[in-house]
Amino acid sequence: MKRALLLPVLLSIPCLVAGCSDSNDEEQATQAARFTTSTKPAPNPVRLALQNEIKQNVNMTTGVSSAPKYELYSNYAGEDIRQVTGVSGRKLILLFTADWCEHSQKMREVLKELAEQEKGNIQVVDVNADNYAKIAEEFQLTKVPTIFIYTEGFRLRTFEGYQSSTALKAMLNELFGNSN
Repeated sequence: MKRALLLPVLLSIPCLVAGCSDSNDEEQATQAARFTTSTKPAPNPVRLALQNEIKQNVNMTTGVSSAPKYELYSNYAGEDIRQVTGVSGRKLILLFTADWCEHSQKMREVLKELAEQEKGNIQVVDVNADNYAKIAEEFQLTKVPTIFIYTEGFRLRTFEGYQSSTALKAMLNELFGNSN
């Protein structure tokens, strides 16, 4: 008697393992379609945000960029310094200063004016050497103000001490040609 009951149970096991069902082919195709991926990529939130940023910076009537895609003069805020210096497509002046230094204060003013005059061709990032001593140590800083000039992620020149606006313009013209 036990064998009679066991036989139908044993025969139904292969159906369960194999995934037998009473559904027809159309239902199976619908179920399978839910688990397959299309050729269209999934939405990428970062890509969408960047596309929106680019659209905002471009005048829709002329298609011309109305402003640079970065701040002309900014204070370093603790991000990875390699990300700041390694961005391509721009000329970067990395300025190390200290609040107590009179020459640093003058250098900030000169570089703010220069960044505005260059109309987005140059970005200046001011790093407070006292607040970010570890980074200042990585750059082997010996005095403030110190200027590092980068383009396409490569350091081109280093200057220590105060530089006049005329000297900076001459240096940039030597490095990059007339950028206006």
